[in-house]
Amino acid sequence: MDLASSTDLPGSDEETTLTIETLLTTDAAATCVRIASPSQVDTPVLAVDYFDAEADESIAEGVLTILPSWRLIDRTTLRRLHATAAARRAAGLAIRGGGQDEFLDTLGEQPQLPILRLRDGVSWTEFEAVVTRAIGEHAPGISATLLQPDYLYALADSVAEVFGGAVAIENHARTLLAYSTVPGQHIDELRFENIRTRQVPDSSRNYEQYREVLRADGPVRFPQFEDELARAGIAIRAGNLQLGSIWAIDPDCTDTQAPLPEAQHEVLERAARLAAGHLLASWRALDAESRRREQALARLLDGDAAGDELAALDLAPDAQLRLAALRFVGESGGPADQRQLHTFVDRQLRARVSVAAVALVRGTCYVATVGGTPERLRDALAATLRAAARAFTTPVRVSISSPLLAEDELTTARRETDSILRLQHDPKHPVRSSADVHAALFAQAIAAMLDEHPHLRHRALAAASDRRTRELRDTLLAWFEHGGASGAAQSLQVHENTVRYRVKQAVDEWQLQLDEPDEAFALWASLIAARSAD
Repeated sequence: MDLASSTDLPGSDEETTLTIETLLTTDAAATCVRIASPSQVDTPVLAVDYFDAEADESIAEGVLTILPSWRLIDRTTLRRLHATAAARRAAGLAIRGGGQDEFLDTLGEQPQLPILRLRDGVSWTEFEAVVTRAIGEHAPGISATLLQPDYLYALADSVAEVFGGAVAIENHARTLLAYSTVPGQHIDELRFENIRTRQVPDSSRNYEQYREVLRADGPVRFPQFEDELARAGIAIRAGNLQLGSIWAIDPDCTDTQAPLPEAQHEVLERAARLAAGHLLASWRALDAESRRREQALARLLDGDAAGDELAALDLAPDAQLRLAALRFVGESGGPADQRQLHTFVDRQLRARVSVAAVALVRGTCYVATVGGTPERLRDALAATLRAAARAFTTPVRVSISSPLLAEDELTTARRETDSILRLQHDPKHPVRSSADVHAALFAQAIAAMLDEHPHLRHRALAAASDRRTRELRDTLLAWFEHGGASGAAQSLQVHENTVRYRVKQAVDEWQLQLDEPDEAFALWASLIAARSAD
Protein backbone atom coordinates (compact mmCIF):
# COMPACT_ATOMS: atom_id res chain seq x y z
CA MET A 1 0.00 0.00 0.00
CA ASP A 2 1.31 3.46 -0.90
CA LEU A 3 0.85 5.48 2.26
CA ALA A 4 1.83 8.69 0.51
CA SER A 5 -0.66 8.33 -2.31
CA SER A 6 -3.36 10.66 -0.97
CA THR A 7 -4.03 13.41 1.55
CA ASP A 8 -7.60 13.96 0.47
CA LEU A 9 -9.48 13.03 3.59
CA PRO A 10 -13.27 13.06 3.65
CA GLY A 11 -15.09 14.96 6.34
CA SER A 12 -16.41 13.12 9.32
CA ASP A 13 -19.87 11.65 9.23
CA GLU A 14 -22.80 13.88 10.05
CA GLU A 15 -23.13 14.23 13.81
CA THR A 16 -26.23 13.18 15.67
CA THR A 17 -27.54 14.47 18.97
CA LEU A 18 -26.23 12.57 21.99
CA THR A 19 -28.97 10.97 24.09
CA ILE A 20 -28.90 8.76 27.18
CA GLU A 21 -29.69 5.77 24.98
CA THR A 22 -26.76 6.53 22.68
CA LEU A 23 -24.50 7.14 25.66
CA LEU A 24 -25.35 3.79 27.25
CA THR A 25 -24.95 1.76 24.09
CA THR A 26 -21.63 3.30 23.03
CA ASP A 27 -19.39 5.67 24.97
CA ALA A 28 -20.44 5.08 28.59
CA ALA A 29 -21.36 1.40 28.34
CA ALA A 30 -18.32 0.37 30.39
CA THR A 31 -18.80 3.05 33.06
CA CYS A 32 -22.46 2.98 34.09
CA VAL A 33 -25.82 1.21 33.93
CA ARG A 34 -29.36 2.57 33.82
CA ILE A 35 -31.43 1.65 36.86
CA ALA A 36 -34.56 3.57 35.87
CA SER A 37 -35.94 5.37 32.87
CA PRO A 38 -39.50 6.47 32.12
CA SER A 39 -40.79 5.46 28.72
CA GLN A 40 -40.51 7.89 25.81
CA VAL A 41 -38.05 10.12 27.67
CA ASP A 42 -34.67 10.48 26.00
CA THR A 43 -33.63 14.11 26.44
CA PRO A 44 -30.48 15.18 24.56
CA VAL A 45 -27.35 15.25 26.74
CA LEU A 46 -25.85 18.73 26.31
CA ALA A 47 -23.64 18.95 29.39
CA VAL A 48 -22.58 17.13 32.57
CA ASP A 49 -22.38 18.93 35.91
CA TYR A 50 -22.22 18.25 39.64
CA PHE A 51 -25.22 18.99 41.86
CA ASP A 52 -24.68 21.94 44.18
CA ALA A 53 -27.16 22.17 47.04
CA GLU A 54 -26.40 25.90 47.37
CA ALA A 55 -27.02 26.65 43.69
CA ASP A 56 -29.62 24.46 42.02
CA GLU A 57 -29.22 26.37 38.72
CA SER A 58 -26.73 23.60 37.89
CA ILE A 59 -29.86 21.54 37.15
CA ALA A 60 -30.91 22.68 33.69
CA GLU A 61 -32.27 21.39 30.40
CA GLY A 62 -29.99 18.80 28.80
CA VAL A 63 -27.65 18.57 31.82
CA LEU A 64 -26.74 15.14 33.16
CA THR A 65 -26.56 15.91 36.88
CA ILE A 66 -24.04 14.06 39.04
CA LEU A 67 -25.10 13.39 42.64
CA PRO A 68 -22.01 12.70 44.79
CA SER A 69 -22.74 11.12 48.19
CA TRP A 70 -26.44 10.78 47.42
CA ARG A 71 -27.00 8.69 50.57
CA LEU A 72 -26.43 11.86 52.65
CA ILE A 73 -29.43 13.55 51.00
CA ASP A 74 -32.69 13.14 52.89
CA ARG A 75 -35.81 11.90 51.09
CA THR A 76 -37.54 15.30 51.03
CA THR A 77 -34.54 17.02 49.46
CA LEU A 78 -34.02 14.13 47.04
CA ARG A 79 -37.64 14.31 45.89
CA ARG A 80 -37.44 18.08 45.44
CA LEU A 81 -34.20 17.68 43.47
CA HIS A 82 -35.81 14.98 41.31
CA ALA A 83 -38.89 17.12 40.65
CA THR A 84 -36.73 20.13 39.72
CA ALA A 85 -34.66 18.04 37.32
CA ALA A 86 -37.76 16.63 35.64
CA ALA A 87 -39.44 20.05 35.37
CA ARG A 88 -36.33 21.59 33.81
CA ARG A 89 -35.92 18.68 31.38
CA ALA A 90 -32.54 17.60 32.71
CA ALA A 91 -30.98 14.72 30.79
CA GLY A 92 -30.86 12.50 33.88
CA LEU A 93 -29.30 11.87 37.28
CA ALA A 94 -26.10 9.91 37.91
CA ILE A 95 -25.30 8.22 41.22
CA ARG A 96 -22.51 6.05 42.58
CA GLY A 97 -22.92 3.17 45.00
CA GLY A 98 -25.95 1.33 46.26
CA GLY A 99 -27.81 -1.71 45.07
CA GLN A 100 -30.22 -1.93 42.16
CA ASP A 101 -33.22 -0.67 44.17
CA GLU A 102 -31.62 1.30 47.01
CA PHE A 103 -31.81 4.71 45.32
CA LEU A 104 -35.34 4.08 44.03
CA ASP A 105 -36.48 2.97 47.49
CA THR A 106 -35.02 6.14 49.01
CA LEU A 107 -36.69 8.29 46.35
CA GLY A 108 -39.99 6.57 47.08
CA GLU A 109 -41.69 7.60 43.85
CA GLN A 110 -41.72 6.77 40.16
CA PRO A 111 -38.67 8.33 38.40
CA GLN A 112 -39.55 10.98 35.82
CA LEU A 113 -36.15 10.95 34.11
CA PRO A 114 -33.30 8.47 33.53
CA ILE A 115 -31.23 7.39 36.56
CA LEU A 116 -27.71 6.11 35.90
CA ARG A 117 -25.50 4.26 38.40
CA LEU A 118 -21.72 4.05 37.98
CA ARG A 119 -20.23 0.58 37.73
CA ASP A 120 -18.02 -0.59 40.58
CA GLY A 121 -14.52 0.86 40.40
CA VAL A 122 -15.45 3.78 38.12
CA SER A 123 -14.64 7.22 39.55
CA TRP A 124 -16.60 10.41 39.04
CA THR A 125 -13.61 11.91 37.23
CA GLU A 126 -13.54 9.02 34.78
CA PHE A 127 -17.30 9.13 34.20
CA GLU A 128 -17.30 12.91 33.65
CA ALA A 129 -14.42 12.60 31.17
CA VAL A 130 -16.23 9.90 29.17
CA VAL A 131 -19.48 11.89 29.02
CA THR A 132 -17.67 15.12 28.15
CA ARG A 133 -15.85 13.37 25.31
CA ALA A 134 -19.12 11.84 24.06
CA ILE A 135 -20.79 15.28 24.07
CA GLY A 136 -17.90 16.61 22.05
CA GLU A 137 -18.06 13.74 19.57
CA HIS A 138 -21.72 14.45 18.88
CA ALA A 139 -21.22 18.20 18.61
CA PRO A 140 -20.07 19.88 15.40
CA GLY A 141 -16.47 18.69 15.06
CA ILE A 142 -13.31 19.32 13.10
CA SER A 143 -13.71 18.27 9.51
CA ALA A 144 -10.56 17.16 7.77
CA THR A 145 -11.50 19.28 4.75
CA LEU A 146 -11.11 22.42 6.88
CA LEU A 147 -7.55 21.61 7.92
CA GLN A 148 -4.27 22.19 6.17
CA PRO A 149 -3.43 18.49 5.65
CA ASP A 150 0.20 19.12 4.72
CA TYR A 151 0.85 20.58 8.18
CA LEU A 152 -0.55 17.58 10.05
CA TYR A 153 1.15 15.12 7.69
CA ALA A 154 4.47 16.86 8.28
CA LEU A 155 3.80 16.70 12.03
CA ALA A 156 3.09 12.96 11.80
CA ASP A 157 6.30 12.44 9.81
CA SER A 158 8.36 14.32 12.42
CA VAL A 159 7.13 11.90 15.11
CA ALA A 160 7.62 8.81 12.92
CA GLU A 161 11.23 9.81 12.22
CA VAL A 162 11.97 9.60 15.94
CA PHE A 163 9.94 6.45 16.71
CA GLY A 164 10.65 4.51 13.54
CA GLY A 165 7.01 3.44 13.39
CA ALA A 166 3.86 4.67 11.64
CA VAL A 167 2.05 7.62 13.26
CA ALA A 168 -1.62 8.60 13.10
CA ILE A 169 -3.26 11.89 14.13
CA GLU A 170 -6.97 11.57 14.95
CA ASN A 171 -9.69 14.06 15.84
CA HIS A 172 -11.95 13.87 18.90
CA ALA A 173 -14.32 11.49 17.06
CA ARG A 174 -11.37 9.14 16.33
CA THR A 175 -11.44 9.94 12.63
CA LEU A 176 -8.03 9.85 10.94
CA LEU A 177 -6.82 13.32 9.98
CA ALA A 178 -3.23 12.56 8.95
CA TYR A 179 -0.66 9.75 8.97
CA SER A 180 3.08 9.43 8.48
CA THR A 181 4.69 8.42 5.18
CA VAL A 182 8.31 8.01 6.25
CA PRO A 183 10.16 5.34 4.17
CA GLY A 184 10.96 2.19 6.12
CA GLN A 185 8.59 2.91 9.02
CA HIS A 186 7.14 -0.10 10.85
CA ILE A 187 3.41 -0.59 10.40
CA ASP A 188 0.85 -3.23 11.37
CA GLU A 189 -2.49 -4.39 10.04
CA LEU A 190 -4.48 -2.22 12.45
CA ARG A 191 -2.79 0.92 11.14
CA PHE A 192 -3.39 -0.22 7.53
CA GLU A 193 -7.10 -0.62 8.35
CA ASN A 194 -7.14 2.75 10.09
CA ILE A 195 -5.73 4.43 6.97
CA ARG A 196 -8.02 2.56 4.60
CA THR A 197 -11.25 3.44 6.43
CA ARG A 198 -10.10 6.79 7.88
CA GLN A 199 -11.60 5.58 11.17
CA VAL A 200 -10.30 3.66 14.20
CA PRO A 201 -11.93 0.19 14.25
CA ASP A 202 -14.39 -0.32 17.09
CA SER A 203 -13.15 -2.72 19.75
CA SER A 204 -13.14 -2.83 23.52
CA ARG A 205 -9.33 -2.84 23.48
CA ASN A 206 -9.16 0.32 21.36
CA TYR A 207 -11.76 1.97 23.56
CA GLU A 208 -9.86 1.20 26.78
CA GLN A 209 -6.60 2.47 25.30
CA TYR A 210 -8.26 5.66 24.14
CA ARG A 211 -9.82 6.21 27.55
CA GLU A 212 -6.46 5.71 29.28
CA VAL A 213 -4.81 8.26 26.99
CA LEU A 214 -7.68 10.67 27.62
CA ARG A 215 -7.10 10.52 31.38
CA ALA A 216 -3.31 10.88 31.23
CA ASP A 217 -1.35 14.12 31.41
CA GLY A 218 1.32 12.92 28.97
CA PRO A 219 2.29 9.99 26.72
CA VAL A 220 1.06 6.49 27.54
CA ARG A 221 2.77 3.26 26.35
CA PHE A 222 0.93 0.09 25.30
CA PRO A 223 2.54 -3.36 24.79
CA GLN A 224 2.37 -5.53 21.69
CA PHE A 225 -0.84 -7.53 21.48
CA GLU A 226 -0.99 -10.37 18.98
CA ASP A 227 -0.35 -8.74 15.56
CA GLU A 228 -0.73 -5.23 16.94
CA LEU A 229 2.70 -3.67 17.52
CA ALA A 230 3.57 -1.77 20.67
CA ARG A 231 2.65 1.90 20.52
CA ALA A 232 2.51 5.14 22.45
CA GLY A 233 -0.38 7.61 22.53
CA ILE A 234 -0.91 11.15 23.75
CA ALA A 235 -4.06 13.30 23.99
CA ILE A 236 -4.39 16.52 22.02
CA ARG A 237 -6.20 18.96 24.23
CA ALA A 238 -6.65 22.62 25.05
CA GLY A 239 -7.45 22.90 28.74
CA ASN A 240 -9.95 20.09 29.28
CA LEU A 241 -11.26 20.43 25.73
CA GLN A 242 -10.46 17.13 24.02
CA LEU A 243 -9.41 17.75 20.41
CA GLY A 244 -7.96 14.39 19.41
CA SER A 245 -4.95 12.13 19.90
CA ILE A 246 -1.63 11.06 18.36
CA TRP A 247 -0.58 7.39 18.10
CA ALA A 248 2.92 6.20 17.27
CA ILE A 249 3.98 2.58 16.67
CA ASP A 250 7.01 1.94 18.88
CA PRO A 251 8.95 -1.01 17.33
CA ASP A 252 11.82 -0.76 19.83
CA CYS A 253 9.60 -0.96 22.93
CA THR A 254 10.50 -3.88 25.22
CA ASP A 255 9.13 -2.61 28.53
CA THR A 256 5.97 -0.48 28.59
CA GLN A 257 6.44 0.20 32.31
CA ALA A 258 9.68 2.05 31.62
CA PRO A 259 9.47 5.76 30.76
CA LEU A 260 9.67 6.74 27.12
CA PRO A 261 13.14 7.74 25.95
CA GLU A 262 13.58 11.49 26.26
CA ALA A 263 13.61 12.13 22.49
CA GLN A 264 10.35 10.23 21.97
CA HIS A 265 8.68 11.86 24.97
CA GLU A 266 9.65 15.34 23.76
CA VAL A 267 8.57 14.81 20.15
CA LEU A 268 5.16 13.46 21.20
CA GLU A 269 4.48 16.34 23.60
CA ARG A 270 5.65 18.88 21.02
CA ALA A 271 3.45 17.33 18.33
CA ALA A 272 0.43 17.30 20.66
CA ARG A 273 0.99 20.95 21.52
CA LEU A 274 1.34 22.03 17.89
CA ALA A 275 -1.59 19.88 16.76
CA ALA A 276 -3.77 21.41 19.50
CA GLY A 277 -3.13 24.90 18.21
CA HIS A 278 -3.84 23.80 14.65
CA LEU A 279 -7.03 21.88 15.49
CA LEU A 280 -8.28 24.63 17.77
CA ALA A 281 -7.87 27.18 15.01
CA SER A 282 -9.58 24.84 12.56
CA TRP A 283 -12.46 24.28 14.96
CA ARG A 284 -13.12 28.00 14.97
CA ALA A 285 -13.13 28.00 11.18
CA LEU A 286 -15.59 25.16 10.68
CA ASP A 287 -16.59 26.66 7.36
CA ALA A 288 -16.71 29.94 5.47
CA GLU A 289 -20.19 30.58 6.86
CA SER A 290 -19.02 30.72 10.48
CA ARG A 291 -16.19 33.10 9.57
CA ARG A 292 -18.59 35.28 7.62
CA ARG A 293 -20.93 35.45 10.61
CA GLU A 294 -18.15 36.32 13.03
CA GLN A 295 -16.88 39.11 10.82
CA ALA A 296 -20.39 40.50 10.35
CA LEU A 297 -21.01 40.56 14.11
CA ALA A 298 -17.63 42.22 14.74
CA ARG A 299 -18.48 44.99 12.25
CA LEU A 300 -21.85 45.58 13.91
CA LEU A 301 -20.20 45.76 17.33
CA ASP A 302 -17.61 48.24 16.09
CA GLY A 303 -20.23 50.40 14.38
CA ASP A 304 -18.53 49.78 11.06
CA ALA A 305 -21.46 48.12 9.26
CA ALA A 306 -21.48 47.95 5.47
CA GLY A 307 -25.20 47.21 5.21
CA ASP A 308 -25.25 43.46 4.55
CA GLU A 309 -24.49 42.25 8.08
CA LEU A 310 -28.04 41.18 8.99
CA ALA A 311 -28.23 39.13 5.80
CA ALA A 312 -24.88 37.53 6.67
CA LEU A 313 -26.31 36.59 10.08
CA ASP A 314 -29.62 35.40 8.56
CA LEU A 315 -31.50 37.82 10.79
CA ALA A 316 -34.70 39.68 10.03
CA PRO A 317 -34.67 43.36 11.12
CA ASP A 318 -37.31 42.65 13.76
CA ALA A 319 -35.55 39.59 15.23
CA GLN A 320 -35.26 39.71 19.03
CA LEU A 321 -31.63 39.67 20.17
CA ARG A 322 -29.61 39.77 23.35
CA LEU A 323 -25.87 40.30 23.49
CA ALA A 324 -23.74 38.45 26.03
CA ALA A 325 -20.12 39.37 26.72
CA LEU A 326 -17.57 37.06 28.37
CA ARG A 327 -14.09 37.99 29.49
CA PHE A 328 -11.40 36.70 31.83
CA VAL A 329 -11.37 38.40 35.24
CA GLY A 330 -8.57 40.93 35.63
CA GLU A 331 -5.78 41.33 33.11
CA SER A 332 -5.16 37.58 32.77
CA GLY A 333 -5.43 35.75 29.50
CA GLY A 334 -3.24 36.38 26.48
CA PRO A 335 -4.36 36.15 22.84
CA ALA A 336 -4.10 32.34 22.82
CA ASP A 337 -6.24 32.04 25.97
CA GLN A 338 -8.78 34.45 24.52
CA ARG A 339 -9.03 32.41 21.31
CA GLN A 340 -9.49 29.28 23.37
CA LEU A 341 -12.26 31.00 25.36
CA HIS A 342 -13.92 31.99 22.07
CA THR A 343 -13.96 28.39 20.85
CA PHE A 344 -15.10 27.07 24.24
CA VAL A 345 -17.98 29.56 24.55
CA ASP A 346 -19.10 28.96 20.96
CA ARG A 347 -19.28 25.21 21.52
CA GLN A 348 -20.94 25.38 24.93
CA LEU A 349 -23.64 27.93 24.10
CA ARG A 350 -24.63 26.53 20.69
CA ALA A 351 -25.68 23.36 22.52
CA ARG A 352 -28.02 25.34 24.78
CA VAL A 353 -29.41 28.43 23.01
CA SER A 354 -29.85 29.81 19.50
CA VAL A 355 -26.61 31.63 18.61
CA ALA A 356 -26.45 33.98 15.62
CA ALA A 357 -22.70 34.49 15.87
CA VAL A 358 -19.75 34.68 18.26
CA ALA A 359 -16.99 37.26 17.84
CA LEU A 360 -13.77 38.00 19.73
CA VAL A 361 -13.15 41.76 19.83
CA ARG A 362 -10.21 43.15 21.79
CA GLY A 363 -10.14 40.40 24.37
CA THR A 364 -13.89 40.12 24.95
CA CYS A 365 -16.01 37.32 23.53
CA TYR A 366 -19.40 38.62 22.35
CA VAL A 367 -22.32 36.28 21.66
CA ALA A 368 -25.44 37.40 19.79
CA THR A 369 -28.33 35.14 20.81
CA VAL A 370 -31.72 34.96 19.11
CA GLY A 371 -35.08 34.56 20.85
CA GLY A 372 -35.46 32.50 23.99
CA THR A 373 -36.29 33.73 27.47
CA PRO A 374 -33.90 35.73 29.65
CA GLU A 375 -34.01 32.88 32.17
CA ARG A 376 -32.95 30.34 29.54
CA LEU A 377 -30.02 32.50 28.45
CA ARG A 378 -28.94 33.11 32.04
CA ASP A 379 -29.08 29.36 32.78
CA ALA A 380 -27.05 28.61 29.65
CA LEU A 381 -24.40 31.18 30.57
CA ALA A 382 -24.23 29.92 34.15
CA ALA A 383 -23.70 26.35 32.89
CA THR A 384 -21.00 27.61 30.51
CA LEU A 385 -19.22 29.35 33.40
CA ARG A 386 -19.27 26.18 35.50
CA ALA A 387 -17.72 24.28 32.61
CA ALA A 388 -15.19 27.09 32.10
CA ALA A 389 -14.15 26.83 35.75
CA ARG A 390 -12.96 23.29 35.00
CA ALA A 391 -11.30 24.26 31.71
CA PHE A 392 -9.48 27.48 32.67
CA THR A 393 -7.41 28.51 35.67
CA THR A 394 -8.61 32.13 35.44
CA PRO A 395 -12.27 32.90 36.31
CA VAL A 396 -14.57 34.15 33.55
CA ARG A 397 -17.20 36.86 34.02
CA VAL A 398 -20.34 37.49 31.96
CA SER A 399 -22.68 40.37 31.22
CA ILE A 400 -26.03 40.38 29.40
CA SER A 401 -27.51 43.28 27.48
CA SER A 402 -31.10 44.47 27.50
CA PRO A 403 -33.25 43.01 24.69
CA LEU A 404 -33.02 44.71 21.32
CA LEU A 405 -34.09 44.27 17.71
CA ALA A 406 -31.60 43.17 15.10
CA GLU A 407 -32.05 46.48 13.28
CA ASP A 408 -31.05 48.43 16.43
CA GLU A 409 -27.49 49.58 17.02
CA LEU A 410 -25.48 46.70 18.47
CA THR A 411 -22.88 49.24 19.54
CA THR A 412 -25.34 50.34 22.24
CA ALA A 413 -25.68 46.79 23.51
CA ARG A 414 -21.92 46.42 23.46
CA ARG A 415 -21.45 49.59 25.54
CA GLU A 416 -23.98 48.22 28.01
CA THR A 417 -22.25 44.84 28.39
CA ASP A 418 -18.82 46.47 28.58
CA SER A 419 -19.97 48.82 31.34
CA ILE A 420 -21.21 45.85 33.38
CA LEU A 421 -17.88 44.05 32.90
CA ARG A 422 -16.04 47.13 34.19
CA LEU A 423 -17.78 46.85 37.56
CA GLN A 424 -16.03 45.07 40.39
CA HIS A 425 -16.21 41.30 39.91
CA ASP A 426 -18.66 39.48 42.17
CA PRO A 427 -17.84 35.73 42.27
CA LYS A 428 -21.27 35.00 43.78
CA HIS A 429 -23.03 36.67 40.82
CA PRO A 430 -20.81 36.14 37.77
CA VAL A 431 -23.71 36.51 35.30
CA ARG A 432 -25.19 40.01 35.51
CA SER A 433 -27.50 42.25 33.51
CA SER A 434 -28.20 45.96 33.84
CA ALA A 435 -31.24 45.22 35.98
CA ASP A 436 -28.98 43.43 38.48
CA VAL A 437 -26.54 46.34 38.86
CA HIS A 438 -28.54 49.40 37.83
CA ALA A 439 -27.38 51.59 40.72
CA ALA A 440 -23.72 50.72 40.19
CA LEU A 441 -24.01 51.47 36.46
CA PHE A 442 -25.65 54.81 37.23
CA ALA A 443 -22.80 55.74 39.54
CA GLN A 444 -20.27 54.62 36.94
CA ALA A 445 -21.93 56.81 34.29
CA ILE A 446 -21.90 59.86 36.58
CA ALA A 447 -18.21 59.28 37.34
CA ALA A 448 -17.45 59.11 33.61
CA MET A 449 -19.44 62.29 32.98
CA LEU A 450 -17.55 64.14 35.72
CA ASP A 451 -14.24 62.97 34.27
CA GLU A 452 -15.30 64.33 30.88
CA HIS A 453 -16.72 67.56 32.32
CA PRO A 454 -14.66 68.38 35.43
CA HIS A 455 -16.39 71.78 35.82
CA LEU A 456 -19.50 69.86 36.93
CA ARG A 457 -17.62 68.28 39.81
CA HIS A 458 -19.03 69.35 43.18
CA ARG A 459 -16.77 71.63 45.18
CA ALA A 460 -16.81 69.08 48.01
CA LEU A 461 -14.98 66.70 45.66
CA ALA A 462 -12.68 69.36 44.23
CA ALA A 463 -11.06 69.85 47.63
CA ALA A 464 -7.77 68.13 48.45
CA SER A 465 -8.14 64.48 49.49
CA ASP A 466 -6.39 64.54 52.85
CA ARG A 467 -7.53 62.36 55.74
CA ARG A 468 -9.86 64.98 57.21
CA THR A 469 -11.51 65.73 53.85
CA ARG A 470 -12.08 62.04 53.15
CA GLU A 471 -13.59 61.70 56.62
CA LEU A 472 -16.05 64.54 55.94
CA ARG A 473 -17.04 63.05 52.56
CA ASP A 474 -17.57 59.57 54.05
CA THR A 475 -19.70 61.07 56.79
CA LEU A 476 -21.84 63.03 54.31
CA LEU A 477 -22.34 59.93 52.18
CA ALA A 478 -23.37 57.85 55.20
CA TRP A 479 -25.67 60.67 56.34
CA PHE A 480 -27.42 60.66 52.95
CA GLU A 481 -27.63 56.86 52.71
CA HIS A 482 -29.00 56.32 56.21
CA GLY A 483 -31.28 59.34 56.37
CA GLY A 484 -29.71 61.09 59.32
CA ALA A 485 -27.16 61.00 62.12
CA SER A 486 -28.38 57.84 63.89
CA GLY A 487 -27.97 55.42 60.98
CA ALA A 488 -24.78 57.11 59.81
CA ALA A 489 -23.26 56.77 63.28
CA GLN A 490 -23.97 53.03 63.32
CA SER A 491 -22.49 52.62 59.86
CA LEU A 492 -19.34 54.59 60.69
CA GLN A 493 -19.15 53.19 64.25
CA VAL A 494 -18.90 56.65 65.82
CA HIS A 495 -21.12 58.68 68.15
CA GLU A 496 -24.13 60.55 66.72
CA ASN A 497 -22.71 63.86 67.91
CA THR A 498 -19.53 63.13 65.95
CA VAL A 499 -21.64 62.74 62.79
CA ARG A 500 -23.51 66.00 63.47
CA TYR A 501 -20.26 67.85 64.11
CA ARG A 502 -18.66 66.58 60.87
CA VAL A 503 -21.75 67.44 58.81
CA LYS A 504 -21.75 70.96 60.25
CA GLN A 505 -18.07 71.31 59.42
CA ALA A 506 -18.73 70.23 55.81
CA VAL A 507 -21.70 72.61 55.47
CA ASP A 508 -19.65 75.55 56.75
CA GLU A 509 -16.44 74.73 54.84
CA TRP A 510 -18.05 73.96 51.49
CA GLN A 511 -21.05 76.27 51.84
CA LEU A 512 -23.53 73.42 51.38
CA GLN A 513 -27.29 73.87 51.22
CA LEU A 514 -28.54 70.41 52.20
CA ASP A 515 -32.12 71.65 52.54
CA GLU A 516 -32.19 72.40 48.78
CA PRO A 517 -33.28 69.19 46.95
CA ASP A 518 -31.26 69.85 43.77
CA GLU A 519 -28.15 70.78 45.75
CA ALA A 520 -28.52 67.68 47.94
CA PHE A 521 -29.04 65.42 44.93
CA ALA A 522 -25.99 66.80 43.07
CA LEU A 523 -23.79 66.30 46.14
CA TRP A 524 -25.11 62.82 46.92
CA ALA A 525 -24.74 61.68 43.29
CA SER A 526 -21.21 63.09 43.14
CA LEU A 527 -20.21 61.30 46.34
CA ILE A 528 -21.59 58.00 45.04
CA ALA A 529 -19.76 58.48 41.72
CA ALA A 530 -16.50 59.19 43.53
CA ARG A 531 -16.87 56.02 45.58
CA SER A 532 -17.53 53.91 42.45
CA ALA A 533 -14.39 55.32 40.82
CA ASP A 534 -12.16 54.41 43.80
